[in-house]
Amino acid sequence: MYAYLMNAPGELERASVPDPVFGPDEILLHTEAVSICSTDVSYFRGHLVPETWPIIPGHEYVGRVVEVGRNLRDSVSVGDRVTYWGQTDFGGMAEYRALRPIFPGSISRETSWYTPRNFYDADQAAAVVLPPTVPSDLASVIEPLTSVLRSLLLNPPRPGDTCVVLGCGPSALLAVQVLERYLGAGSVIALDHNDARLATALRHGASLAFNTDTQGSELDALVRDHHDQYADYVFDALPHIGAPAPGTGKDIREQAMGLLRPEGAYVVYGATAVPQRINTWMILAKGLKLMSTPFDVRAFPMTRSANITGIALRLIETGLVDPRPLVTSRVTLDDEKGVQQAFTGYGGDASMKTSMLAPKVLLDYMEREAGATDAAEALAEPAGTIL
Repeated sequence: MYAYLMNAPGELERASVPDPVFGPDEILLHTEAVSICSTDVSYFRGHLVPETWPIIPGHEYVGRVVEVGRNLRDSVSVGDRVTYWGQTDFGGMAEYRALRPIFPGSISRETSWYTPRNFYDADQAAAVVLPPTVPSDLASVIEPLTSVLRSLLLNPPRPGDTCVVLGCGPSALLAVQVLERYLGAGSVIALDHNDARLATALRHGASLAFNTDTQGSELDALVRDHHDQYADYVFDALPHIGAPAPGTGKDIREQAMGLLRPEGAYVVYGATAVPQRINTWMILAKGLKLMSTPFDVRAFPMTRSANITGIALRLIETGLVDPRPLVTSRVTLDDEKGVQQAFTGYGGDASMKTSMLAPKVLLDYMEREAGATDAAEALAEPAGTIL
């Protein structure tokens, strides 16, 4: 089968690899869609380092079941489409992949293994079977939405809280929608340095937005005017950020801590292996509460994550969370150059995610979009005159 091998930071190529072998507790999936995640890009840019190279990146994944292990025949069928959360960051950007799923409400026994990345991971993945109403190119968003929900549901704001979201990337945009539409935030403020992404956040639930590059003085004034007591809750969706240039003063995390009230909640969601700057004085002076949701399945079992994946599916299926703004470009998995460009250009301008699709899935998307355009044009045509 084909797979995309990342041989080192900055090196990605399509190559031939052996087909996966699946066992009695696994399913074999034919890949339909894989979206690029900031974690994939962190490996590509050297901000995260695997145990060994090469890796097959990709975990925001949708596949169609082609084989079912004998122990799972009551849970899933050949032809079903499945998406998942967990079972490492790897393996999705390939023609096929084997998966050991745990479905919502499952009584399957969970097993785990120790990864040198400082946590225990499960052998299983939190999986759901997709209904036909959720197309594959958008269903890959269920994975990051599960991550966001794991963080927000374990460390929720109080209803009516003023919340600050750091960054306006894909996970941050999901967090804005969940906070405003599902968890009852009083208001959501978005901080980023990209005006186009800030505008997207405002269209999808944020009530206020600041560009930290051009409006730093306005943010500082807001902190001073409210005596360090403006917001109740910060959701830090930033992965790797560098230190501010000499003479520029505070970075975005320090600005967010300035907005928090004493004993406010600061939730760490974004992750990087590169050490990050943080203002310990702000934590001590204001008694801020730093929180996170562990990957370690000893503290947060995969069976629990499976139920959250089910919630993520329902939020997208019902339209409460809109995945469409997150997928801003699509390429076929056959297009090696296009896939490589999606990695090198990740995060530029107003772009969010690139969804890498099997050729038939891309064709289905184009037909769906053409039908939507025809319908919109028909609705826009002036009504005929009744004589």
